[in-house]
Amino acid sequence: MNRFWEPGISRTILFALSIVTFVIACYQTLVTGKMEGLYQNYWLFMLSFGMVIGLRYLRQRDKVAAAETEAARKAAAPPAKKPKKKK
Repeated sequence: MNRFWEPGISRTILFALSIVTFVIACYQTLVTGKMEGLYQNYWLFMLSFGMVIGLRYLRQRDKVAAAETEAARKAAAPPAKKPKKKK
């Protein structure tokens, strides 16, 4: 079965959404002004931060899976023969 999109596109979309929500939160904070703007848009900052944390989690999970696959491949491979020394 074909996938609707490549696995990497979901991470790209997640990264783009986190940047967009951060920019919107900054803009709304500056428009409202002072600390009141920060209080009103705190949830947007946290949403953006949560998306970045999720993205980092997905990347770390992929690194661990790749390392485990590489270790299993090396363990399954027969040991390389050492060349004999010529006299």
